[in-house]
Amino acid sequence: MTGPGSSPTPVTDTALPPLRWRAVLGTIAAAAVTVLDLALTSTALGSIQEGVGASLDKGALVISASATAELVTLALSAYLTRVFRPRTYLILLVSLFAAGSLLTANAWSLESLLVARVIQGAASGAIMPFAYYAIVVMLPRREHPKAISVFSLTVTAAYVLGPILSITLAGWLTWRALYYVAVPAGLIALAIALPGLRQMPKADATLGRRVSLISIAAAVVGLFFTQYTLDTGGERGWFGSPLVWLTAAVAVGMLSLFVVNELRTRQPLVDLRLLAQSPFLLSCLFNVVAGAAVYSSYFLIPYALTTLGYSVGEIGTVSLYGALVQLVIALFLPVVLRSIDVYLVSLVGAGVFAVSALVPLLAGPAPGQVEVVGSLMARSVGAGLLLASLGLMVTRTLSSEQAPSGSLLFNMSRSLGGSLGTAACAAFLVLRETHHDVASGAALGDRTGRTSALHDMFAVALVILVLLAVAFLVGYGVRRLGVGSRVR
Repeated sequence: MTGPGSSPTPVTDTALPPLRWRAVLGTIAAAAVTVLDLALTSTALGSIQEGVGASLDKGALVISASATAELVTLALSAYLTRVFRPRTYLILLVSLFAAGSLLTANAWSLESLLVARVIQGAASGAIMPFAYYAIVVMLPRREHPKAISVFSLTVTAAYVLGPILSITLAGWLTWRALYYVAVPAGLIALAIALPGLRQMPKADATLGRRVSLISIAAAVVGLFFTQYTLDTGGERGWFGSPLVWLTAAVAVGMLSLFVVNELRTRQPLVDLRLLAQSPFLLSCLFNVVAGAAVYSSYFLIPYALTTLGYSVGEIGTVSLYGALVQLVIALFLPVVLRSIDVYLVSLVGAGVFAVSALVPLLAGPAPGQVEVVGSLMARSVGAGLLLASLGLMVTRTLSSEQAPSGSLLFNMSRSLGGSLGTAACAAFLVLRETHHDVASGAALGDRTGRTSALHDMFAVALVILVLLAVAFLVGYGVRRLGVGSRVR
């Protein structure tokens, strides 16, 4: 078992594969529970806002409240894995997530809902990197493609289950019933993982249990004010507000202090020097953009469908088509990831994701169900390929000793991208909706202005995703010329 303050020794072939795989599968199942929660929240967002008396444009807060806590916990996760034994750590995380889910189910106002989402995010922010950490630590490198494929398949199954539960539970009972699912699902994940986590390899210390308090304080304060600025900037007029200037300055100052202190202290929170390795840095940068696209879609899709008059059940139904297609694609991922360069898989994923923005853009202000379903299918397939290939890309750049810090930084890059993307998406929609309403002389909040704003948002998303695909194409070309890393 990994001792506190340690980095694991490489996996040997004489270890117990069944128990190692069981530990990995259990942590993946725990991560899938957090993904299921996100799918449920996205599908039922309109009903959730109505249930707590929040306006439609507050949907970004419901998503970003969780992302804020994820960022803070991510900053601490590499250290926490050095403090707690793996079994204790996973039990604490799953229990915290279940408690947040129960509080969400019983939320009585927007404020109480946001508190509950913060609790959920605090747990999920540590569960996801722990799953990547388990893959690197518990399995030999040759097993990583299979593990990442299982990860993708399990996450996809959670996306499929999300709309199904939304159609049934939210349709027959209420959206609140959706959040009780986390309790039995979490217990199942623990039952699978705990016996195998006893086999976590014994390790030799690199980063210890002691850590710079300056780093912890700077990371927590900096990330909190970053998210606060993103969440409240739009309603305060961004940098026309002295408060926004203040919170942004605090965020930049604290994060700068964190970086400087981490590079100088003998007791770092995370090994930032990993970012000096170009393959790992590129993976994280790609993950920022991918995170922005994926997390923004969790807000943008239900916002768009609710604007078109879709109910929770109807949103769940059309989302299910895309999730089922992604599930089929995930079944072939082991072969795809073993036989095709990860840059090419990422290129295809980004390209198909771009098609999901192109379809509603071409369909106009009143897309039919065929266009909606087609767009969601493209989004599901593109996101699945993109995230799976990026996950494999980063695990192949990390050694066992680098796994705690590497998985933290990689997952933080996705969460940070998600926070930036969701906040930017919400702010852009409000600005463009106001612009179109004023230009047309319509009353503020008119559906025509909102539809036009959505059209603009899909156009921006298309450009960003095409540029991401081009970046993967360039990366593949560089690798073919033998300039880049040899990560396959």
